[in-house]
Amino acid sequence: MEFNTKQIYRTFAEYFCQDGLQLWITYLMEKLDAGNVCLDINAALEKDERLKTKVLYSHELVGTEEDKKPFIVFNERLYLHRFFHYEKTLALQISKLCSNHDIDGRKLRLQAQKDLINHILFPPNVSLTTTDWQQVACLNAFLNNFNIISGGPGTGKTTTVSKLLVLLLMDNPDCKVSLCAPTGKAAARMQESISNAMVSLKDLDIPEDIIHKISLLQATTIHSLLGYIHGSIAFRHNNNNLLKTDVLIVDECSMIDLSLFYKLLQAVDTTSTKVILLGDKNQLASVDAGSIFRDLCNETMEMNTFSSERLEFINDFIELPQNKIKQGNLKARNNHPLFQHLIELEKSFRFKDDDGIGVFSKAILNNNTEVIQQFLNKSNDQIEIFNTTEFDHILKEASQQFTSNNNGYIGLNSIEDILHKINHFVVLCAVKEGKYGVVAINNLIEKLLFNPSFMYYNYQLIMVTQNQPENNVYNGDMGIVFDVDGNKDVYFAKSKTENFKLSPAQILSWQTAFAMTIHKSQGSEFDEVLIVLPDTKENQLLTRELLYTAITRAKHIVKIIGNADMIYKIAQQSVSRISGLAFHFSN
Repeated sequence: MEFNTKQIYRTFAEYFCQDGLQLWITYLMEKLDAGNVCLDINAALEKDERLKTKVLYSHELVGTEEDKKPFIVFNERLYLHRFFHYEKTLALQISKLCSNHDIDGRKLRLQAQKDLINHILFPPNVSLTTTDWQQVACLNAFLNNFNIISGGPGTGKTTTVSKLLVLLLMDNPDCKVSLCAPTGKAAARMQESISNAMVSLKDLDIPEDIIHKISLLQATTIHSLLGYIHGSIAFRHNNNNLLKTDVLIVDECSMIDLSLFYKLLQAVDTTSTKVILLGDKNQLASVDAGSIFRDLCNETMEMNTFSSERLEFINDFIELPQNKIKQGNLKARNNHPLFQHLIELEKSFRFKDDDGIGVFSKAILNNNTEVIQQFLNKSNDQIEIFNTTEFDHILKEASQQFTSNNNGYIGLNSIEDILHKINHFVVLCAVKEGKYGVVAINNLIEKLLFNPSFMYYNYQLIMVTQNQPENNVYNGDMGIVFDVDGNKDVYFAKSKTENFKLSPAQILSWQTAFAMTIHKSQGSEFDEVLIVLPDTKENQLLTRELLYTAITRAKHIVKIIGNADMIYKIAQQSVSRISGLAFHFSN
């Protein structure tokens, strides 16, 4: 069934209003549907002369900051009361976390670990010619109770956190750590990344029991951590039943909407818990209202800035001059809660600085038409761009990447081997419908590879689209249909070495996933991706953040089907969601 969303907005407005407020609420609902937290009153006035501010400031259903009314006007913005409460409380919780820590005591404890830090975790690296932001982030996070670490793929967010965990557990072996991410897929990748980091640390002179403790940590979804209650929007853990953890590490934070961010931080003990938020501020924002992680990084306080005292203290741990924090990062001490709490990891250790995925993704982000044109004119070993006229040929060729002859999984006989290969290749679509959308492309790939007669078939790749905690599967989880002894079951990877299966009937909602939307790919990595762009430029959802997210899902090879004009247009369009979060910190 299709719904007329504008009619829904109008009906909602009419439910509350029989006068001039109706139009204001209709505009507010449209903004919320587009991912904004509120409506910019002045921008709306410029757009529609029928809107009158007198209605807002005199209507009985509209209040100000302290009022318990359905709609709130605050700082020239119109909110639903619920979203205003979420935003204000979130800022308050973060401010409390930023103010609760014994800096002097923690400095002494770091000094006691100086040999471990300087010679084992972060030995001098002559090949690194810039500030060692990983070491800076690690030391800074030890000192702070609230930390944001942003960085693109391969910048070492997980490596940094793994070394921080060593420091924290060496300092307090009884420290209780919780790891979580917004989706099951992102949680699994977080788990795998930390496990891989622990393998690399095993060769260092770190006590085995510390390595063992970190290796045993289990990453979960935020919903699982908070205690999902079936059929309810509430969780078991909240401000009246706080999480019992000393350290909370949250990955893929750009995917978290305002509502979930609020509920997560409401459940944190701000007097004793250390919170570390990881993510890429340049990625797509959440599907629902809010771009909280980006707002915290871009709209509140300048990243990578320190007082002279903090800069001097951290630099004392860094031996090589080129790896120290530079004077350009010095900022006069101020009272902003987030000052010295925001770190951006700038160096990618996965991609080359002068070519390929790293350069192209940055060019898209910065709308650098000159560099984009270079990639359009000439392919290289990582980036290849095709015109939409080549769609049929390229898709047919690319679909063979799913087969074992091309390092894929179709044709393999071991479910362990199959699950290990499902992240080799994927087709990423900017839209769901139409010739270049997910539905049509999945149908095409199915016909090319299988021409199936049944709903379920051997080697079918599926994605769960509804949380089912009772079955340990969540929205975004990937599974494979595989026939063992005549029984078709859906297999899921629990870890690198473990898997579990469900019958198809146990999965309430799913879709075939040879192709998926770019939104659905967040939190995943693939060896190779094929990105399919539509042939119409008139779509406000086609933004540089969308294309950047798609490109950076790939570790090795990116192929794009899309006309040059479309790629230039996408690079020009940026996500800009309206919120008042920054104002709550400065007010």
